[in-house]
Amino acid sequence: MYTLKAIEKDGAPPLLHNVSDIVDWHEKRSMIHRNWLDCIGGLPPLVKPNMKINSWELHTDYYLINICYSTVYEDWVPANLLVPKVHEEEIIATKSDVLQLLNSANSEQFRAVIALHPTSDNGKEDISTIAGRKNRQYGLELVKRGYVVLAPDTITAGERVLKNDQPFQTAAFYKSHPEWSAVAKMIVDHQQGISLLEELSIVDNSKIGAIGHSLGGYNSFFLAGVDRRVKAVVCSCGFSLFAQDPEVHRWGRREWFSHIPKISDYINEGIVPFEFTEIAALVAPTPFFLWMGQNDGIFPHWEPAAKGLVELNSLYEWMAEGKRFTSLIGNSGHDFPPEIRQIAYAFLDKWLS
Repeated sequence: MYTLKAIEKDGAPPLLHNVSDIVDWHEKRSMIHRNWLDCIGGLPPLVKPNMKINSWELHTDYYLINICYSTVYEDWVPANLLVPKVHEEEIIATKSDVLQLLNSANSEQFRAVIALHPTSDNGKEDISTIAGRKNRQYGLELVKRGYVVLAPDTITAGERVLKNDQPFQTAAFYKSHPEWSAVAKMIVDHQQGISLLEELSIVDNSKIGAIGHSLGGYNSFFLAGVDRRVKAVVCSCGFSLFAQDPEVHRWGRREWFSHIPKISDYINEGIVPFEFTEIAALVAPTPFFLWMGQNDGIFPHWEPAAKGLVELNSLYEWMAEGKRFTSLIGNSGHDFPPEIRQIAYAFLDKWLS
């Protein structure tokens, strides 16, 4: 636990405080992990991955398949599955053809990413279709780069907006799950997405990464921090600390998207249970790319976050894994510019090779 006054004054606590060797770090990491799961309400056991194929489209160099996949508590996650097109002569006319494409014993295996969308009402469409916004189509760009891409909708977005509700309204979720959190729900849905990718014959299970911007950015490293099946992670404009945050209850209870309600109880007592450098540290030593902008209007408190990046770099260096960590800070806003995306894609290429 940390007092808000202390982190406002001193910034992110040193990750390696009282850590003298790797055994100490593993003990500290276990404590951070337990604390994190306690705050978010825990992660239930995963269920057997099942998939329903809804529709498909053939494009010049890829297939776009709209699916749903199973997740915990008998829920289903709508998603777009993008697959590189290898053979021009392939005919995909029926569901059987789609299944043959995904599960042929003789199929070529591809690297894969789970691509997580930002706060967009359209959810997955924003990153995996030509209808997506400028600088947000990273799912579409990655399939053209030769990746199998799974782009799911988070709860309250895209096809998961409830009837008579607005996007990113979590009241109905908390009515059904009062002791849980939207963050835990998103993590476990994305874990189920990894399980689905592992079931596909066209995916090389040893080469699965995660990428996202904003909401998708922190969801990517939240996922990688609890699931070692993610072998590389890219976070754009999603690393934000409690320190000097002008939106005090950003991570707690709000009128719209409430991430972790329990956080507000702590904040009302003048404390926080962790700093987000610790949650990001759960990713180490998995290859980790972080990008942020100095003119980010969503996360304007970039300076304490920048000091947090120094802490993360120190951790990776101490582990003798410094080459696995890359952080960049520019003067753009809350954006994922083309030149940064190309660097991020090259990072994925390297670590998922």
